[in-house]
Amino acid sequence: MRPGLAELLDALRRTRRPRLLRLIEDAGLDAGAPALEPDVVEPYRWFLARLGDGVKLTGAGHLPPALVSETMRSLGWDADWFGTANREVHTVPVAELRESARRLGLVRVYRGRLLPTTVGRRLADDPASLWHHIATRLPMARDDVDRTAGLLWLLAVAAGSRQPEVAVAEGLTALDYVLGVDEPIDRWTAFSVVRDTTWVVFERLGLLGRHSYPPDPPTPSAVALARAALLHEEPPAPVKRVPAVELAVTLRDVDPPVERRIVVPERATLTDLHALLQAAMGWQDAHLWQFELDGVSYGDVEDMDDLEDPRSASVGSIRDGTVFRYDYDFGDGWEHDVRVVDHRTAEAPTCLDGARACPPEDCGGAPGYERLLEVLADPAHPDHADLLDWLGGRIDPEAFDAAEATQRMRRARPGRRS
Repeated sequence: MRPGLAELLDALRRTRRPRLLRLIEDAGLDAGAPALEPDVVEPYRWFLARLGDGVKLTGAGHLPPALVSETMRSLGWDADWFGTANREVHTVPVAELRESARRLGLVRVYRGRLLPTTVGRRLADDPASLWHHIATRLPMARDDVDRTAGLLWLLAVAAGSRQPEVAVAEGLTALDYVLGVDEPIDRWTAFSVVRDTTWVVFERLGLLGRHSYPPDPPTPSAVALARAALLHEEPPAPVKRVPAVELAVTLRDVDPPVERRIVVPERATLTDLHALLQAAMGWQDAHLWQFELDGVSYGDVEDMDDLEDPRSASVGSIRDGTVFRYDYDFGDGWEHDVRVVDHRTAEAPTCLDGARACPPEDCGGAPGYERLLEVLADPAHPDHADLLDWLGGRIDPEAFDAAEATQRMRRARPGRRS
């Protein structure tokens, strides 16, 4: 699964919006990666092959008129196009093909010529690898909004949605994105965000069917490419082992205990450790927090001037065997004992082991969690249905996956709340 997608899916699930939950289910991401479909990338393969060693651009930087006309004819786009189709600036399909090929890393301009990149030259004769390359580059995001909107659009296409931009609008709204000034995010606004980053590639590949009303569902090839883009995993970057600290973490007052054994870099500050603990435990970083270490309180909480700066203390400076406290959510009062096991080396933040799922946020602390589990275990309890609805479905208090916790830790950023 591509970086950022698991976090997005978790965020969508927390919205508890039925249409978004159904979208995740219908996308079928648990079915695994789809089979390659090399034939569908013919427009990009043809364009790369036609460029060969490069094509001289006009003085204004456009493709020669003859090549514009040839591209329209060869790819069968001229039949539905009005006009002479020989000027790139006025021939949208060719302009989109060129620009999207550039953003996909397939072509570049050098000294007035449009050339295939090194990758483009290699893929011109390998359509299967070209299909995979395109999937790995989607969405062609420029910022966080582009990335989130693009992933939502791909998710909707993978789910077979006839109007994926509607799902993008609902998803962005549910995740509290703001586009423009006091304007609600509608399907047209959502489409404007994904048009040049994601939609255009599917359009140029001819995967979206007819532009009609009611809209056609995405083709099976569109669904396959969307799923491939969503399930793509980035190859691990080269890493080196760095000094690290192994920590044992236990959530107080919960029985059976909720525990984690993690490894974090020595250079991590307490601010960094807060983010890593949130990720390892499974909290949502939605409340205030602080550390108690050697009789000193660390945090950055407004109106609490007696707290030391958590950025001033590093995990590597804490002695083996030391036990300190991490408090999260001053309302629910979750307290964690953190014990320094030993100093070692590691390649990256890692969750080595653990036990039991993190309690839900805002459930009333340890006493509230205990009552919640009692009610959930008794279908006849009068509060059973209401609590299930509040949770958005059943929970498994025994569930824990160290690999998933590790993935969250490696995506973690210093805490947003303090």
